[in-house]
Amino acid sequence: MLRSFDFIGNIRSVCLKNIPLLAKLSLSHREYYVAAGKCNIAKFFESFSALEHLHLNDVSFAAGAGEVPTRLSYDLYCVKHLCISNIYLSDLNEVSCALFLIKSFPNLQSVEIKVECDDNDIPALESLEVEHFSDVTFNHLKEVKLIQTNGTIPEMQLMLAKSPALMRMLIEPCLVEDSATVKILAKLTKFQRASPKAEVEYKLDKDPNLGPV
Repeated sequence: MLRSFDFIGNIRSVCLKNIPLLAKLSLSHREYYVAAGKCNIAKFFESFSALEHLHLNDVSFAAGAGEVPTRLSYDLYCVKHLCISNIYLSDLNEVSCALFLIKSFPNLQSVEIKVECDDNDIPALESLEVEHFSDVTFNHLKEVKLIQTNGTIPEMQLMLAKSPALMRMLIEPCLVEDSATVKILAKLTKFQRASPKAEVEYKLDKDPNLGPV
């Protein structure tokens, strides 16, 4: 029985059924694989009952499926580890899709989000307020990694305020100026944290010894 599946190509052409033991799934969408039709992301996840590790490289395949729902009509309690790569924080559909997935996996223990490295404009995130997610709590989330983020605040604030079990948030930003780094660190120290044990580590290549906040 299939336990692990790693796919690169046009995700709209993937149909997985009768996969009761599938625990690891990696999907890498490639825009140069062109096909008609749209991906119904809610229907796509219906067959998963044992999935624990999910890696999505480029969520544009789901974000382009029309209006993104706020969450699945069902919860996938089996998913514990989620990695989303190459997301554009300037694209409201992609941001909404990522949040939609996170909200649909209530037993998540770790989340890693890697931002597209040339994405420096973030109007989509500016409208994200913690209050908009009053119905969401990440009760089991212990570790969050934000890779190549350009120092934006909303996604950090959301995770800190809604994760009572959080132990560690690692932030590896794109290269930012020293003055910007100081401002970001100052804001991070003032954030409300649902977990008193949560540590925020802001890791810069040019200063690898910078410790927890």
